[in-house]
Amino acid sequence: MPRDRPRDEDDEEEAENFWKGLARDLLVAAIIVVVFLAAIYLYTGVWPPLVVVESASMQHSDQESFLGVIDTGDMVFQQAAPTRADVVTYLEGRATGYATYGDYGDVIIFRRAGNPTPVIHRAIMYITLYANGTASVPDLAGISNWTATGDTGPTTTPFYLRSVTINAMGFRHDFGIRFDFANFGGFGARSGYITMGDNNAPGYDTSWLPRQGDIIGRARGEIPWFGLLKLTLQPTDSCCAGWGDEGGLSDQGAPKNSWDSLLVSLLFLLALPFILEFAMRGWTKYVSPRLPEIRWPWKRRTKPAATEGDPPEADAESSDEEPWE
Repeated sequence: MPRDRPRDEDDEEEAENFWKGLARDLLVAAIIVVVFLAAIYLYTGVWPPLVVVESASMQHSDQESFLGVIDTGDMVFQQAAPTRADVVTYLEGRATGYATYGDYGDVIIFRRAGNPTPVIHRAIMYITLYANGTASVPDLAGISNWTATGDTGPTTTPFYLRSVTINAMGFRHDFGIRFDFANFGGFGARSGYITMGDNNAPGYDTSWLPRQGDIIGRARGEIPWFGLLKLTLQPTDSCCAGWGDEGGLSDQGAPKNSWDSLLVSLLFLLALPFILEFAMRGWTKYVSPRLPEIRWPWKRRTKPAATEGDPPEADAESSDEEPWE
């Protein structure tokens, strides 16, 4: 009769197996994370691939957030846009029907000179600005419902304009916005994008005329609410003074339903392992035993070991049953 192993040896083997299993699980988790991040980088071409929205400039309401709209505390992917062809402006989108985040054209992330904080705005139009304060906007030719003035007065051509008024703008299409190119005279002769936050209309950004090289990327996708965790731990001038900050004298805060949705999402993620555990137990106990046994064709039965007293088996050649291996 074999001698039982000492209990100390069993404990040592169990501990060794535990650490081996833990190391294997950590290695698999690390590989999954690396593959996931590599896939994201290949898609975006920018690092870091995610940006947290810190202000309400792109919201479509001051009191409520919406899926499919860029709100304070959302996270968006930024995809590289190194050339002019990579960015669809509002004017181009209006001509073709192309829209993102609730309005025409692409939303871009760019940096202003001397400011490390990225800005996220909609690219309205791409202009060529001249030293005399006029600008050419060729993409105006693709839409209607605009009026413009040049050096000699009203004009219907999109070149050498002093100003242009575009009607039916804004995500509700209820603004007529006049773009005065003299506001950009301080930048000299250059080309760039006029940008605007959806929530700032009819006001457009005159503090910077981002060139193609200033663009970090164009916004893609949305992970709603979870950026509020970062803004709570690392507050900015816009958000957030603390958990649940809906705005006040010192900052803009974030909409209440964003905080509520974030709380529900966190509770769900905490409960998810327990939900899966109970689901697996229920499947194993109640569902799996009632399912018909599946006989896979590539799996053959093996002959059970003979025991003393078993009757002799019939000759396999005269039996209709499956042959044993």
